Amino acid sequence: MNKMHTPDPRPQAAGLLRYRLLDVQTLRSMPQTISRERHFLEPRAAHRLLLSALHGELVIDGRLCALRPGSVFVCAPEQLIELTNFSGDYFEALLLDFEVADAEAGTAAADSTRSPESALSSASALAASPALFPYLGEAYIPSTAVTAHLYDTVRSNWFRAGVSAHLRCEAALLELLSLVFAQQEQQAEFALESARHELERRYKEEVPVDSLARIAGLSRYHFMRLFKDRYGKSVTEYRTELRLTEAKRLMMAANPTSIERIVYEVGFKNETYFGQLFKKQIGVAPAIYQRNQQRRVAAYSWVNFGQILALQTIPYAAPMDQYWTDVYRSKFTYEVKVPLSHRYDYNYAALERAKPDFIVGMSELIPSEEQLKLASIAPTLFLSSYDDWRQHLKQTAAFLGEPQEAGKWLNRYNRKAEKLQQQLHPLFGGDALLVLLVSRDGLQVCGHRTCTVLYDDLGFAIPEGIAELEWLEPIEPHELAGLGAGRILVHVDNNELALARWTSLARSEQWHNLACVQAAELGKVHVDIGSAHFRSPWNDYSAYAHDTLLDDIPAMFALVTPLPL
Repeated sequence: MNKMHTPDPRPQAAGLLRYRLLDVQTLRSMPQTISRERHFLEPRAAHRLLLSALHGELVIDGRLCALRPGSVFVCAPEQLIELTNFSGDYFEALLLDFEVADAEAGTAAADSTRSPESALSSASALAASPALFPYLGEAYIPSTAVTAHLYDTVRSNWFRAGVSAHLRCEAALLELLSLVFAQQEQQAEFALESARHELERRYKEEVPVDSLARIAGLSRYHFMRLFKDRYGKSVTEYRTELRLTEAKRLMMAANPTSIERIVYEVGFKNETYFGQLFKKQIGVAPAIYQRNQQRRVAAYSWVNFGQILALQTIPYAAPMDQYWTDVYRSKFTYEVKVPLSHRYDYNYAALERAKPDFIVGMSELIPSEEQLKLASIAPTLFLSSYDDWRQHLKQTAAFLGEPQEAGKWLNRYNRKAEKLQQQLHPLFGGDALLVLLVSRDGLQVCGHRTCTVLYDDLGFAIPEGIAELEWLEPIEPHELAGLGAGRILVHVDNNELALARWTSLARSEQWHNLACVQAAELGKVHVDIGSAHFRSPWNDYSAYAHDTLLDDIPAMFALVTPLPL
């Protein structure tokens, strides 16, 4: 019998099953010295759990299994168990027959006050079926004290009358099954880690997925699924990230290697493909990355991150403790060597040690005394929140000594915006567009600065009711009618509470009374679920964030989701 054979390791599916204890037998055997009459247990249509109290031996499906105190075996229906004990020790174990059924199947449960005889008849009535329990075989439970306690609970209560005794046995069964799940989850985690370490060790090679799956002891399909669930990316994506990280390390070395040599050193076979992939993943071409990352620029405030990124430079120091988003953190963790926080003393000490070449911050977010202290570390630029994002970009570029880069970036951005405006205007005309955010906390409408891309760059009219609004404002459903919106773009955060709030709103009378909703057949309502831009920080008022939004807008207006019924 294979140890912990996993025909379909899906604990989330197992959580949808129902488990019911049917019968308990106490197995006892004296040591045998010679082979006499073989003693087979009668096969049952139920699953079985064997819990050993002492050392001994059993034969399961023809395989000799050594038992120790606390050993737990889970057997499939109709599995052959032979009570053969040549261990030289007295043997005792409990055999628990239990039913596994789909929780939605509606299989009738036995009366909780049943006798052992009625439970046996219930077990015999079960039709033989493939094993539903996903983990069969031996489970290594580290604590013999826990299993010994559960053993005593079942043995002392099974033949007692009353509901309380029965429930104690049922609870013991569930506790034993939970220990089996816990052991298998730890085993799966260890197996995945072993495969991941092998991938990291040989990332320059094209290690086949099948080889990694064999290391993990899983089928190819299950390995690929579990790997992505655990690490957030496929094997190919993970290997690519390892290669790109090593390439970046070599580019940023004190004596950088040529890009042509780096390509092959990290495992790529084609320089053109490497360049395209690098620019897609990182946002800049390899040669520009290698040149620009030699200078150390600190983005003191999180909004400065997107201003500096637009100039094809990734900040050397930047805030990385934002609870509201990991947009920058997940993509640029390697480059940000000096994580900053929202504490002035911490940031000053970190920057004083790091000695950056430049520091860029927002004037209104940093007290004047802190600005003076930062100026003693490196040249500083403190942008005003009252200027628009284009001014921020130009001022930052001039400060870093590359004013022409801002011009090039804005020219490209303006061409892209103009092209998109030409596509959208014939479809949406002069409708006043309202952007409505639906979050777990309530409803908000976006003002002029929050949606500057839509109102200033794409030419959408702003509804009269929010003409003076700059950022965000909470709103109640009954107030929507007074804003004068001819079209609504609804962004719904991708979480259960926000989705429930949106469903409730879309079914409400206030919503259905809106003119643009009544004209839904004309495409006046657009629903966007979970896009990155409208998640916090909603006031990422930077060139990089606006360029990203410009790329996402076609999908937002194409995704016209039917209203919930």
